[in-house]
Amino acid sequence: MERGNVMSNATGATTAGFRRGESRFARRLAPYSAAGLEIIPAEAPLGAEVRGIDLAKEDPGDEAVEAMRAAWAEHLVLLWRDQTLTPERQVEVARLFGEPEDMSRVGTDEAGLPKEIIEIENDPAKNASAGASDRYAHGLKYHELNWHSDNSYRELPPDGSLFYVREAPAEGGATNFCNMYLACDDLPADLLAKVRGRVARHDTSHNSANVLRKGFRKPRDASEGIGPEHPIVRLHPVSGRRALYLGRRPYCYIPGYALAESEAILDRLWAHATDQRYAWRRRPNRPGDLILWDNRCTMHMREPFDPRQRRLAHRVQLLGAKPIMG
Repeated sequence: MERGNVMSNATGATTAGFRRGESRFARRLAPYSAAGLEIIPAEAPLGAEVRGIDLAKEDPGDEAVEAMRAAWAEHLVLLWRDQTLTPERQVEVARLFGEPEDMSRVGTDEAGLPKEIIEIENDPAKNASAGASDRYAHGLKYHELNWHSDNSYRELPPDGSLFYVREAPAEGGATNFCNMYLACDDLPADLLAKVRGRVARHDTSHNSANVLRKGFRKPRDASEGIGPEHPIVRLHPVSGRRALYLGRRPYCYIPGYALAESEAILDRLWAHATDQRYAWRRRPNRPGDLILWDNRCTMHMREPFDPRQRRLAHRVQLLGAKPIMG
């Protein structure tokens, strides 16, 4: 189990469980059992490993499914180690937590994948080839990925993502997470007053590696970005808690503020939200890792890695709804 910096949640509690509508985020930090599963919380502000189940072979049963859903609600990010899933089985596992999206709109280089799978790949041979597809050439490859929430540039961003690592470099490429409940709980009063009840425009033109998407024009400044407007403080529909919802930083804009003031507010928000006290800094992903994160109350980033190293992962996204003002 990967460990981040040893720390408790902001309240100092170590045994408080998940309760709908709590004013502050709290979670258990000691390992516990549920429906025959072991839940091992990360020594960090979020995250837990689930042990005692082979998702490739077993029908988990209703009690285990409910236990895993409860663990996801409590810990925001779940990790299962050493899983051996076919693409089809990955989609079936995703259905335990929500409705998988049809990802065929983004295309794939690998024939035969289910329509719910998006392939995330670094292939050294394709990096050196002028004939790589547009999807690959404008994709994520080996780059560092900025802190972000998946697909926040859509009107209906996904509720969550189920990410399965098939091949991984020996070093680098770790996926790290941060807790947007805690970041919202701890927001300075003057900053909260500036953003509560306001929306931010989430630019569509760049991906999370800050690569311009094919067919898009780079905005001259953030106020010219094109994309949906989502509440900066959103209400989680399951927990009833408030979370910061920032999406991605480049070309984000808060309508109603002058550009300079919007930039200053967003700079403060991002510096606060991505502070290490809210983060689960992880060791590199390894083959067989299956990771589920809640897109509504976390952000994540990926560390860069050697472009000569192959990496392959499959992601399923869970259908979401329009974010609710918090």
